[in-house]
Amino acid sequence: MARAATTARTTAKSDGDDPAKDLDAEIAALREDVAAITATLGDVVKHRTTEAKTEARRLRKNVERKGEETLEQVQDSFEAAEGELKTMIRDKPISSVLIAAGIGYVLSKIL
Repeated sequence: MARAATTARTTAKSDGDDPAKDLDAEIAALREDVAAITATLGDVVKHRTTEAKTEARRLRKNVERKGEETLEQVQDSFEAAEGELKTMIRDKPISSVLIAAGIGYVLSKIL
């Protein structure tokens, strides 16, 4: 796109007699083309940055949601285990105390 515009300007300007003016016109045209390319690249970068930010926000929300779900599942599991342990202790208190003492003894030997 920019190259075609430059070529068209060159053809129109080269009909003159002064090569210095032609060169100045070419340099001006190139500067305009570079400015247009720079503006286009800036727009592309802004667009890509916006897309990346949007994707990062979406991923963060998904991770937060999954983390909350996992935390709720773990809490439910611990609550269920706690309930089972309380029930076992109520049903068999002597066995529970002996098991706890045995676990304590083993851990004291290990540590």
